[in-house]
Amino acid sequence: MNILVVDDEEDICSMFAKWLEHERFTVECVLSGYKALGLLEKTYFDIVFLDIVMPGVSAVEVLKRIKKISPKSKVVAITGKLIDRNLRESVQKRGAVDILQKPFKIENVMKYLPD
Repeated sequence: MNILVVDDEEDICSMFAKWLEHERFTVECVLSGYKALGLLEKTYFDIVFLDIVMPGVSAVEVLKRIKKISPKSKVVAITGKLIDRNLRESVQKRGAVDILQKPFKIENVMKYLPD
């Protein structure tokens, strides 16, 4: 299973890579939405963990473009912001299956992955 992690914080990317590679998943990490879109043009990812607050291109725009480029990819939004009903509905309306609140534990991440 190929997993893409998109987060402008290198520590978050490293943590995801460490956790998921330990579970035998293939993980690619990028630090911007632009890089994510370029990579998705070339490679299929089963799951994309997408930070919704990043500099540069809006994460909402990245989410819409991910779903256009790779409609079968499951997208899970991640954020350090307080999650309210409007934010959850907004990202789900654009194609994310859910939203994870930072900081999170590996158990929170693993619930989106197959057993």
